Amino acid sequence: MSLSSIETIREFFTDAELDTIAAALEDYIAYDDPDAAEDELIGGIPVADRVASIQSKIDALY
Repeated sequence: MSLSSIETIREFFTDAELDTIAAALEDYIAYDDPDAAEDELIGGIPVADRVASIQSKIDALY
């Protein structure tokens, strides 16, 4: 990702919005079902994996 792309993303969300996303991820993780079939998952990816991916990307930005 280029520096200008990172800056754009940083400017796109306020700190309050990022805090809201983080809080939502903390709630959303409760929906993780290790026994869920792949066709029941968004993109075939478990909730825990998607949450971890999103959070790590946010952490990398800040």
